Amino acid sequence: MPHNLGLTKLLVKMSVGIMVACSLLYMTRSQILHYEGRNNRQKTDVSVKSRLKQLYKERTPSNIPLDFTFIDNNWKLSKLCKPYKMFMNTSDFPLIRYTSDAGSVKIFTHSLDDGISSIINRTGAFEGKTINRILYELRLDPHLNLIDIGTNIGQHSIAAALIGRDSIAIDAAKSNIEHVCASADYLNIGSRITLIHNILSDTHGQREFRYSASNSDFGSIHVDSDGIWDKMKKQYDGYFKNNTVKQNSVTLDDLLNLPQIQKFKKVFVKLDVEGHEHRVLLGGKEFFKRLDVHGIIMEWAWHVKRQSADIIKSFMTEWKFKPFKISETKEFDLSAIHSDQWPQDVLWLPLKYLKF
Repeated sequence: MPHNLGLTKLLVKMSVGIMVACSLLYMTRSQILHYEGRNNRQKTDVSVKSRLKQLYKERTPSNIPLDFTFIDNNWKLSKLCKPYKMFMNTSDFPLIRYTSDAGSVKIFTHSLDDGISSIINRTGAFEGKTINRILYELRLDPHLNLIDIGTNIGQHSIAAALIGRDSIAIDAAKSNIEHVCASADYLNIGSRITLIHNILSDTHGQREFRYSASNSDFGSIHVDSDGIWDKMKKQYDGYFKNNTVKQNSVTLDDLLNLPQIQKFKKVFVKLDVEGHEHRVLLGGKEFFKRLDVHGIIMEWAWHVKRQSADIIKSFMTEWKFKPFKISETKEFDLSAIHSDQWPQDVLWLPLKYLKF
């Protein structure tokens, strides 16, 4: 009996192996490609993460944030961040008092020819209510961290760091990255901020980016796509350069390959990229699938009477988010109001976290 039982088990295993082999023979081409693609993606993910971990180790520990850029389908250290002492007493790096619900500190702004920096100098913050609302959201969950898209000089990421939260801060302008780095180093919060120097969009490659004519104002610099230039130049006649420069783009989904992403299982997103928000979202389907997004504060003004408004509303509906007008601690449902009448900034909250 034992001998026969062993033989039976062997025959069963052989039969299963033959069945699996036969099933592979009859797989369709699309099934085979899917199977191979899945394995290749897994191998690629491992190699990318290994390479990034090595880059991470190359930086010596300091208060200076890690700064990455995405070039030729790879993450690399951009090495734009420098010690803050290199910028002390320079005209484009004044130390200005910045105040939010996270506290009052000094940060490096641009020269006061820059509109945002000038407002911070006069009032303590630019769009302070939005900053405080983000702090309010972060404090609702001790494990919530910030994705800061269009960081400018880093007000939101700095405030998040001051309450002990991590952020990934993204900007296309080299000077903005340098300012965030200098402030983070000066305030001893560099370990809480990761910088990305790229355009964020829905594809890789290069996109056209437009700076101000003065090269000293960084408020509404933007990606030139989907007709936004026609809208911009009507409102800001003479403010921008007529020509653009090419800069590398990256997607939200690419952030998932950063080693720091392990701290960002739960995220709140600030999205302010001057009319390019719809492209950012379209590049983040895997991002929304794999991360727990607790909310998004998005600049809306540039989408009024543009097709991009419908793209955003469709995307956010698909991912089960609802639009709200915001105050610092309350929100008002915008669902029944035509989106052309929505305010400057819109708060999108996931239905699963709303209390009805």
